[in-house]
Amino acid sequence: MDELEYGIVYVTAGQFKGQIVYYDDIDRRTAICYTGHPLDFVHCYNIPVRFLRVLVIKELLNRREAIWRILTDEAVKGEWRLEPDEVHSLWSEKALITDLLFERRMLGEIEHFSGEKMIFLCHSSSDKGFVRMVNDDLRRLGAQTWLDENNIKVGQSIVDKISSGLKDSRYLMIFLSPKSIQSLWATREWQSFLSRQLSGNTITVLPVLIEKCDIPAILADLKYANFTESYYDGLKELRAALV
Repeated sequence: MDELEYGIVYVTAGQFKGQIVYYDDIDRRTAICYTGHPLDFVHCYNIPVRFLRVLVIKELLNRREAIWRILTDEAVKGEWRLEPDEVHSLWSEKALITDLLFERRMLGEIEHFSGEKMIFLCHSSSDKGFVRMVNDDLRRLGAQTWLDENNIKVGQSIVDKISSGLKDSRYLMIFLSPKSIQSLWATREWQSFLSRQLSGNTITVLPVLIEKCDIPAILADLKYANFTESYYDGLKELRAALV
């Protein structure tokens, strides 16, 4: 994730912090970046390369919300302090973000066939939104994932499909939150299953902390990917564990 290729990137600092831009070329340590949609570029700026990095879904969502707040605030007040080209730039960037989110959601929903490095995403239904983001970003990075809503069709046996998914998976990614602790880890079936897997070394367990909570004793000795402080850093930790 540290290798920056030409294309759509996230600005981490400086004048354009938080924006989504198109990184097109480089002049020594300065990147030539365009703002707006690739079909409707609005401006071109020089931004230090060190201020750019690959983006993740949460940043797309945050930026979309920020743009919406700016434009809505201007419209409600009726003052329109922004210049016309600034409004144009924001709408163009929002169109780019909408397209990116659609592409990633479609990629996340495409069913991958099982392979030796399939990742089974174990989670509580209450955490589904967050798990979808992680699933979509993992798919973008080339991982094969097993997510219930993408792999169980109407009329199929839920138990049979989950059993098959676990059998074909090399990794068991367990999302931890207060709600998942209350629902998932309250069941003896999952505790028994995890105990068997850890003792048999048939699957690598990857704990993922998405909200601060009491870690189940059976997982306490395992290092977890921490998403509670930074989504990007948590995803980076998962990527390193899968290489």
